[in-house]
Amino acid sequence: MIIEAWEPIWGGGQVHVYEICKRLVKHGVEIDLYVMALKDKEGNVYNQNEELFGGKLRIIRVGFPKSFTFLNRILWVFEVMKAIIHNHKRTPYSLIHAHANLPGLPAKILSKLLNIPVVYTVHGSGIEALEKMYGQGLKTKILYAFEVFLQRKIKYDVEITVDRVFLKYTNVNKPVYIPNGVDIEKFDKVKVPKSRFKILFVGRIHPQKGLRYLVKAINSIKGELEKVGGIVVIVGGSTEWTKEEKIVRTIIRKLNLKRYFIFKGKLPEDELLKEYKSSTLFILPSLFEGMPLTLLEAWASKLPVIATEVGENPRLVKHKYNGWLVKPGDAKELAKALQEALNFPPRKLEVFGERGYRIVKEKYTWDKVAENVYKIYIANVQL
Repeated sequence: MIIEAWEPIWGGGQVHVYEICKRLVKHGVEIDLYVMALKDKEGNVYNQNEELFGGKLRIIRVGFPKSFTFLNRILWVFEVMKAIIHNHKRTPYSLIHAHANLPGLPAKILSKLLNIPVVYTVHGSGIEALEKMYGQGLKTKILYAFEVFLQRKIKYDVEITVDRVFLKYTNVNKPVYIPNGVDIEKFDKVKVPKSRFKILFVGRIHPQKGLRYLVKAINSIKGELEKVGGIVVIVGGSTEWTKEEKIVRTIIRKLNLKRYFIFKGKLPEDELLKEYKSSTLFILPSLFEGMPLTLLEAWASKLPVIATEVGENPRLVKHKYNGWLVKPGDAKELAKALQEALNFPPRKLEVFGERGYRIVKEKYTWDKVAENVYKIYIANVQL
């Protein structure tokens, strides 16, 4: 299995990989997970290999520790192929499973070289939001071409998508839809009080996540937020996105909104669960998504949600039933939804959250996800 980023970078793709690996080993699958050896902005190095679940999952950090830049990631493609070929000679692999864009390239090449099947999981396509994030320059054109090539032009034995929007694109593959999941029992165990109107965002601080629009929306309704003693808690951030965090913090400072925002950075799981369970409302103002894990986690915490009409969100969120749907990149619509939520009776907000909770409990579990992935493995591997 291949995914570029691992600790200290941690997002939906990493959670997905960890949770399915944890369950695949119970099916008797042995997994070598290849990731980048990384160095964060403080100089901390993450290059130690690990063995989990009785050695059935081996996390192999490849290459000289480096920052998570585009050029370093390209260099890592050659490093990871060399490492996999070397290890395959000792103990042959049955299948390669690549996640999240760039690993599709080395996985396809290795599939040909080693004569084994390749599975590729798309965790979301940001093509339609590239101009909003990066403008109309050369960077956008390069990213567009690269993403189309990796996700739609390379023929894999099986391509998996976590959101159904991806199925509409012209593609040499016929993607299989397998959604994300959530471990609802972890959330049920956490009991913490709610003390004030707390709006929670969880995710990377990256242009994709639309935090600039959230800040502008809060500026429009700050008077009403003040009346209820409301705050916005931002949980997340990782070593490679410092530029966007600086931009967001600068906008907050210029608009004199510092008292409404709290940045908590990356939190350990127990603290993150407490943040979810002590919040009043979850917000996800993204410009694009696949199937956001944080949305499922918010519902596992019985939170009402405000989300943008991107990726799988419109199939999950029923407007004014279990949350609010707004257009991406529209601060006015976001402000209007926030205003409605602030003026809702507390019990009605709780009902929205309970409706979301029922959805994830019935339909979106990691056990189901892993079972479906395992069936794909068995169908494509000659044992």
